[in-house]
Amino acid sequence: MKLIEHIPLIKQMEIINRLNFFKEFTLNERQVLLESFSHLYLINKDRFLFKQFDNDKHLYIILSGAITVFKHSHLVDLGTIEPGEFIGEGAFINNRERSTSARAKSDTIVLAITPESLTRLPNVIREKIKDRIIEGMSERIAKLNHYLESRG
Repeated sequence: MKLIEHIPLIKQMEIINRLNFFKEFTLNERQVLLESFSHLYLINKDRFLFKQFDNDKHLYIILSGAITVFKHSHLVDLGTIEPGEFIGEGAFINNRERSTSARAKSDTIVLAITPESLTRLPNVIREKIKDRIIEGMSERIAKLNHYLESRG
């Protein structure tokens, strides 16, 4: 994973403006988040974003590319995380080790937010991030329920 340091703010704004995750954020809120509270990383194809049992606590929002999620004990993919979606919320919220592994399906750019930076964000931005995490987790639960019902 390589820190990306030289993408102009305007280009970063163009990227996140296209993503559903940020639809409720004002332009000013998006700028504050990018300038002060997050980092962009490049994960090359087939490289790990993180591995199961790592102590990495970042929340990652996929900006481009795709991430495959799996458990080391299984060779079956658990799912694919695509642009505008996030990964790592369990460790981010609960301060625990990673329960799965995540590997780049293609060259992927992610926006990383630490739990500490979340607490320093202005309330309105923090609440919007929390709302998006709750919405995303709710969507994942609905998909899982549908999957379980279709097998039943």
